[in-house]
Formats: sequence, structure tokens, C-alpha cells
Amino acid sequence: MRKKRLFAAAIAAVMSVSMLAGCGQKDATGENLVFEDATSSAGANQTGSADNETASDPNGEKPTDEGYGILREANTSTIGSLNPHTYINSYSSEQIKRASVALYTYFPNEDYTFCDLSGELAAEDPIQVDEEGKVWQIKLRDGVTWENGDALNADDVIYTWKMILDPKLANLRASNFAKDVIEIENAMAYFEGSCAWEDVGLKKIDDLTVEIHTVSKQSAQEIMTHLAHPANVMVNEEYYEKYMNADRTETMYGTSADKWISAGPFTVESWTNDAEIKFKKNPNYIFKDKIWLAGIDVKVVEDAGTQMQLFENGETDYISLSTDNYVKYQEDPRLLTAPYNSVSHITINTANPDQPILANEKFRQALFYATDRDSIASLTYQEPADYIVPTTHIIDLENGIYFRDTEEGKANEYENNGYDPEKAKQLFEEALEETGIEKVSLTMIYNDTGVQVTTSEFLQQNWPKVLGEDKFELKLQSMPSSQRGDQMRNWASDPTCYEISWGGWDSTDLMPWNAFKYWTSYYSAKNEPFISEEFDKIFDDANSGADRFDEGVRLKEVAEMERLLVDDAIIIPVTQNTYKYLKSDRLQLTMKNWANRVGYGWDYAKIVE
Repeated sequence: MRKKRLFAAAIAAVMSVSMLAGCGQKDATGENLVFEDATSSAGANQTGSADNETASDPNGEKPTDEGYGILREANTSTIGSLNPHTYINSYSSEQIKRASVALYTYFPNEDYTFCDLSGELAAEDPIQVDEEGKVWQIKLRDGVTWENGDALNADDVIYTWKMILDPKLANLRASNFAKDVIEIENAMAYFEGSCAWEDVGLKKIDDLTVEIHTVSKQSAQEIMTHLAHPANVMVNEEYYEKYMNADRTETMYGTSADKWISAGPFTVESWTNDAEIKFKKNPNYIFKDKIWLAGIDVKVVEDAGTQMQLFENGETDYISLSTDNYVKYQEDPRLLTAPYNSVSHITINTANPDQPILANEKFRQALFYATDRDSIASLTYQEPADYIVPTTHIIDLENGIYFRDTEEGKANEYENNGYDPEKAKQLFEEALEETGIEKVSLTMIYNDTGVQVTTSEFLQQNWPKVLGEDKFELKLQSMPSSQRGDQMRNWASDPTCYEISWGGWDSTDLMPWNAFKYWTSYYSAKNEPFISEEFDKIFDDANSGADRFDEGVRLKEVAEMERLLVDDAIIIPVTQNTYKYLKSDRLQLTMKNWANRVGYGWDYAKIVE
């Protein structure tokens, strides 16, 4: 069946890793604003270098060095650390990007209708300096400084790259930097301790030029996209070294305000871990004329009811709505909605020795067909998803074609959104017979707040009805999101750490092939023990194969990777989430097409008292 389209290609085509542009804004009448599907013209501007255009409103007002007004936020998540090399959750990456500078980033274009991927610390697009497309030089802007006025140059870039790959530090984000959109020559070998730093394809040419050597032929767009990731922002050598332990296995860099220094749009004014962080506009930021806000005040408020009370009292400027609150406010003119660029799915620990049935393919497929996605979507106001590539992902930028609209994408979708109780029951009985098990009792771990509560409780009731209440039982164990994530990632050292849980990875709308990195055998923060040479090879071919730019090649490879995950029920897709926010009247969005992730909805907004 054709999936409901919630996204405009004009916006999707210019966003990337961990950054989503949405279009489901409501006007004063409460009517949903639907933007027309765009042509490729939006994407054509991606590789242009950003200039230092000063933003201005219709009245001619322009940002000042001090900025106007404080954006007030409340969130259930804690930051933990601003160290880009070690962070875990996407919320931390949002705060890191606010106070950091990257070689490339996403800026609003001149008329604030979409975003350009262009140089931040980099002065221009990468320059190919060989015939094969494997050696690229990046020129840096002269005059970029840290918040204390110290110059930021090629030495900082090289130090940042060396630290993220440092074998002793064993940073969580090292593998992402070494091999993601691009693969850097010998980067993983250095991280694994099998070569010297001099052998790594990262070089300083002069004070304002660095060079990257890649394993495969790359494009300038791929280099820029890779380096725009929040994990690849610059770190400060003085502070990074100052808070390094004696054996150089850990640094406390970025764990408190006094152990951090900014070069990005905002500086850290004060920070009480797990309670509040205050950002202040950075007058030394190279693109300060694009920032209206004087600062951002982020409070940690774990109780959703308290968050709503703060919003209604005018003490915060926007709030993410729970399902119950969405029902209450769905006709409110302050409502903003946008599709999420990931699919919420069930993650299965197939290596758990206490639950050998989880390794049985027919049992996993039984859970897939026993999942009533339409009912879950109705309860949670999401979209049913029997697929893993979101509807926001574009497979052909030039022609504005979404993967889900292709014949290959449609072939991976199931009748009735994959819900087939009879088939589920049959597969379940066959799995019991194959494993010699008479009854299955599983425990699902889930977040103690948000939509996972509703969805988990529904499955606890529904799965036994489909599979047989005398033969199947689902127990639930709630916990904070950060704790659940840590527990899942322990599967390699403790295979009994969980049985089934929830997953959902943010990824780039422009590069659906790269979104499958989370299931490769070498991804450093894997949530499940899926190891497949076949899958790894397809992923490598899609991301760095010599024929990957040929017509139809990546389309076929994306479809095959999705099929391998979903048909064998390595993961069980359930819904494609939808952002739902209420925005205060004092918060004026400058982006004409709303975007709620790093920078575009909030950080580039204005406060109008």
C-alpha cells in the first residue's frame, strides 16, 4: 500500500545526519500546511559555500552581538558530556553542536526556506587534488577563534582527528569517524593499534589547509556530509589535555562548564549536570550574524506533567507532546508537527543464552506478523511502518524520488502493514516445535516515559491473544532511556543483559544507504548481535563501491539491506514517529518551513516579547 506522505522533498533534500527539516506546520486557523513536492532545485545549492549574510526580519531588524531574548527549554534527557567523542544520545549531540564548530554544517539559506550544507570552519568546498577522487584538501577560514580569542587552525583539526581515533581513549565515536559516509585510509587500523599515526590519511598541509585520503573514490558532497556530523566537531587541545588522566585512557573534557571551551554559536555560561545548562550567544562565532538569540536556558524536567505546567505557565517556549496531550491540543493553532526520520522498531537479542528461541527465525517472524501496527499507530498518533527506511528518505535527489515510492521500496512492504495473525500463529507453533519449547516468556525493556509505554502495554495484551495466552507471555520492565540504552549496548560482554527492547536510529534523508550502518558488524554502538558478512558487503558496496554512482545500483542495495533486516525479522519495525510540539507565541520561527532539530527550528528562531 502507498504510505501517507508527511514530508516535503524541498526540505528533506537539504538535511543530513541527525538533522531533520519538517513541514507539517499549522497556521493560525489550525489547518495543516502541506508543501508541494519539490524539484531538485533545493538540493542544487547544497555544496555552495556559506557566506556571512546577515539575517534580517521584514522590519529590517538584524541580530546584534548580544542577541535578543533567551530561549527556554525543558527536556527529560540529561546531557552527560559535551565531549563529541564519547556522547551516546542524540540530545547530547544537539547541545554539543550548539557550542561547537565543525568543518561543515547546515545553515539556513538566504531566504530561510531550506538549509545549505556548507563550510563553517572550512572556507570552501573540499578540493579534489588527485585523479581518482581519493585525496581531498580543505581550506580553513582565517580568523576563526575559540571563545577566549585563541586562533583555531589546522593544528586543532589534526589534534581533534587524532584524539577521536586514539587507541588508548577507545572513543565510542571513533569507528563512525574512521568509516561512515567516507572511509579514511588506515583510520581504523590506527584505532585498533595496528599502524602508526603517520600512516593515517589525515595530514596538515599548512596552518589553514588539511588533507584527507580516502579508501575509495568520493565526492565533495560525501566529504562534507561526513565532516558535518556532530561527533566530528573540533575539540580544544589545551582543555582536552588538561583534563586527561595519567595513563591517557580518559579525559574529563566537556563534563562541566569549567572543563569546556566553545567555538560555536553559543558558549556555556553555567552548567549544573542533570539539572540545567545555560548557553550564551558567542560574540566571537564566525557566523554570529545568523543568530538572533541572546542565549538558551535548558532545564532537565523529568516529569512530563511538570513540563506541561511550565509551558502553560509561560516558563518554557516549546514542548514535545505526549500522546495524551496531543489529543488535547491537536486543534491548537500553536501545534507543530513533522515526520521523524526514523522508524521505531523492536530490537531482538538473538545471542541471549537464556532465551534460545530468540535466535529462531520463525519465532521472530511470528512476532513480526503478530504486531498490529495500525492499532498501535492509532493509539500513538504515529504512522504504521512495516519497513525500516522512513518515508522521508530520498533515493534519487536529482529527480526528487523517495525510496518508498520506488518499485523496489514497495516490494519490501507487506499487505495489511504486515499484520497477519494466522500466519503469526502458524510460525509460532513451528518455532516451538523446532526448539522443543512449550511456552515462551519474554521481558521487554522500555522507556519509562513517552510513547514506548503505550506501545509496550499494547503488545503485552495483544501478542498473547494472537500467539496463545497459554503459550506466550510478555513481561514489561520500564527504566530511564539512558539506562535502557546502556543496558542494550552491553550485549557483547553480557549476552543476558536484555531479551527484547526498542530501537530507532536517526539518519540522513539524503543517504538512505548510509542509514544501515547501525546494523553493520563494526558499528561501535550496536544494540543487537546481528553479524552478517553479506549485509556488511552490501553496505560497503553502497557506500564506497566503484559502481555506486551508476543508475539504480544504490536503489537495489538499499532494498536488499532492508529486506535482510525485515524479512528475517532481525528487527521488527512498528511505527514511523511524528514530532508533535506546542510553540509559545513569543518564539518566532525564522525558517519559513519549520525544522525542529539542531538549529533550524529553535536555534535560529527569534524571541519577541
